[in-house]
Amino acid sequence: MACLNLPSDIRYRPENMYLAGIIPGPKQPSLENLNHYIRPLINDLVAAWEQGIRFSRTGNYPNGRVTQSAIALAVCDLPAACHLAAFASIGSHFFCSACNCYHKANYGRTNFQNWKPRDKDQLHQHAEQWRDATTLAECDRLFKEYGVCYSELWRLPYWDPSLQLVIDSMHCILEGLVQHHVQNLLWLTTKTSSAVHSSMPAFHFDFEQPESHTAKELSMS
Repeated sequence: MACLNLPSDIRYRPENMYLAGIIPGPKQPSLENLNHYIRPLINDLVAAWEQGIRFSRTGNYPNGRVTQSAIALAVCDLPAACHLAAFASIGSHFFCSACNCYHKANYGRTNFQNWKPRDKDQLHQHAEQWRDATTLAECDRLFKEYGVCYSELWRLPYWDPSLQLVIDSMHCILEGLVQHHVQNLLWLTTKTSSAVHSSMPAFHFDFEQPESHTAKELSMS
């Protein structure tokens, strides 16, 4: 974790970063079991937002000060973003954490004017329904229908995964997500830009062949 109140030139120095936790391997926990690892952190963040935390002394306040803090952004790659927010994976029909784009058949479409943001309150409601389900069969049904399990992050009153889950620049730019979208989805490639496109005719009409005697009379070859 990084403190966004710090100037950007010192914000990401190791001495100013907070290692919130390490999950042991060799495999990652299942979707709902990640809650056990982030619960101690969420406990602190709930207190830091609702009651505030008093620091006995700071550089500008030698007599101490009560502060509030919140998560501004959760910066992840796509699989980790889904895991942290307890969403269905990007390979499912719920492939977008920000928009209500549903079903894999819609993957790759660029008609963004029809995309609608996911509703935070509905997501929260579906997550709590999953949490309060009494049977595994009911949990599976809810997850299949809505694509979300319960995450400890919902204990934060300001949490909105459609806005606060951000894809990191390393995966977005350096490892090719932007390249994939530009070349494969928008078709903006050097191959398409240099291709010679044939012009479409203004109209089309099926002319009939003249009869032989008519052609002879009109001296038409």
